[in-house]
Amino acid sequence: MPSLLLVLALSYLLGAVPFSLVVARVLGVDLRQHGSGNAGATNAMRVLGKGPGLLVFLLDFGKGLAAVTLVARLADVDALVGVLGSRPELVAAWVATLAGTAAMLGHVFTVWGRLVFGSWKGGKGVATGAGMLAGLAPLPVALATLVFAGVLAATRYVSLGSILAALSLPVTLLALHFGLGVESPPPVWIFATVVPAFIVWTHRANVRRLLNGTESRIGSKAS
Repeated sequence: MPSLLLVLALSYLLGAVPFSLVVARVLGVDLRQHGSGNAGATNAMRVLGKGPGLLVFLLDFGKGLAAVTLVARLADVDALVGVLGSRPELVAAWVATLAGTAAMLGHVFTVWGRLVFGSWKGGKGVATGAGMLAGLAPLPVALATLVFAGVLAATRYVSLGSILAALSLPVTLLALHFGLGVESPPPVWIFATVVPAFIVWTHRANVRRLLNGTESRIGSKAS
């Protein structure tokens, strides 16, 4: 258990690094005072430009991926057999999923943002969650990326693309399971089922704006 707690703590602290605010500060901008005020890659791209916005996305994506593929390896899997599962491979899947979840929560509720920038409010978890799932279930994430790209190209709404991409994850897992016989471990199923609800919750203000027609489209100027 101590090794699992260490993994969760390190994953949270990694996920809590608010790269959008850091990059914006380097460029002399307080991101919270511009655009939507959100500390995520979309607002960074809208306010800072495509280059810095893409950098923020890659860094946020990398937080989730690193938590799953690197930080999770610090856990003593053998010591957790019987606690998180009966087989080492199942335990490893649980540890990786929990580590990625901790990173995603850190991104949304950032302690570094509170200590350095004065606010717990981070991003909405899409990029970090995508990085986490890319390490656990790369094919569903690849298909979700296609959904995101298609919706974005058709509507120019990043929020709508993010929500529909998240909702596609459990559908893709079901299709792979029943159509191709591709098995995913239980923790991946649980996360892929819960994460769409979490993404919708973090985008609840965007959903309201989508419904009343006031949501900003990508490429529109930030205020």
